[in-house]
Amino acid sequence: MTHVNTHAGRLRRLRALALLVVLVGACNEADNLTSTSSPEIALDSVTNDSTAADSAAALVADSLAVDSLAADSLAVDSLSQLTPTALLAEGALYARKGMPYGPSGLWQTSASVQSKAIPFTASTNFTHAGGLVKQINAARAMGHRLVLNMTGGNHAKHKSNGRFDLRKWKATMNTYNRRDIKEAIARGVADGTVILNSVMDEPNVDWGGNVTKPLLDQMARYVKAIFPTLPVGVALRYDWQPNVKFRVMDAYVTQYSWGKGPIGAWRSKVLDNARSQGMKVMFAMNILNGGSYTYKNWNCPSGSTGGRGTRKPTCRMTPSQVREWGSYLGGSGCGLLLWRYDRAFMSKGANVSALRNLASIMSKTPGRSCRRS
Repeated sequence: MTHVNTHAGRLRRLRALALLVVLVGACNEADNLTSTSSPEIALDSVTNDSTAADSAAALVADSLAVDSLAADSLAVDSLSQLTPTALLAEGALYARKGMPYGPSGLWQTSASVQSKAIPFTASTNFTHAGGLVKQINAARAMGHRLVLNMTGGNHAKHKSNGRFDLRKWKATMNTYNRRDIKEAIARGVADGTVILNSVMDEPNVDWGGNVTKPLLDQMARYVKAIFPTLPVGVALRYDWQPNVKFRVMDAYVTQYSWGKGPIGAWRSKVLDNARSQGMKVMFAMNILNGGSYTYKNWNCPSGSTGGRGTRKPTCRMTPSQVREWGSYLGGSGCGLLLWRYDRAFMSKGANVSALRNLASIMSKTPGRSCRRS
């Protein structure tokens, strides 16, 4: 769709509107989805993986975005036009409010979630290439944010002889290398609907022992070659391979449970580790298996736990643990995820109250970029 005759006039009007919104936003910056760090810079000199385009994308996607309605009317004659700079120029600017917060497994179909009883503002999902554009559009309409897992699902499909197979992983990633998906993700990153893509879950387990941080950086580089503006992450234990640093990966998702020790000490170690690698952290909580428990039996008394977890001897978190631990972690990273959506857990009155209370806290917590510093 083209608007050659009216494009210049619209551009002048939208630039004026953008300036007005920016001036208003400066008076209320506490509500803005902005990074607490300085504007993004190229990766350090150890690698040559960054480009000028990546740096320009980072400057835009971290704080300013395109209004979703304006984005739908953009004139895009070629994919090369769909850059963050072009999106900024043609759309009204706004900033999303609050810290992204929500569970994995929330979506029932590509276009609908399992429940809207709790005001979750984010989720992490595996969605196949055929349904991803529909899901991004549905999330935008809901004011929802997505942590994508394009190569998620059953681990077996990306293994050969019990070990991770990069060729199989690339073959899955290539199914998303389509014009419509590229355009949808570029718009989604620009307006805050898409905040991260995770390339792997728990590389420290179940992958045959051949996954390393340099290999994951190679995978991140592969994703960025297809989607230049999309931040890339991985879900892992923060202390995995401690003597090796990520150089390309933007962020990691790391999950807290009671068995990992006092939450204050754990959070400090995670943040120090991420800072040393120039990375961002998205915190997560294991609400189904992360409550306090005893190793001797599977006794999960109702007074001090949320009941039995999904595997012996774990227990579910209590409502107070969900609220208190979540609020403690949620303000420290670039999002807060929960493992996982569970209808029984999320229909109990005390849990619903705690999750809604945490949603209110996260809605008032300034968001941050998940792009590496």
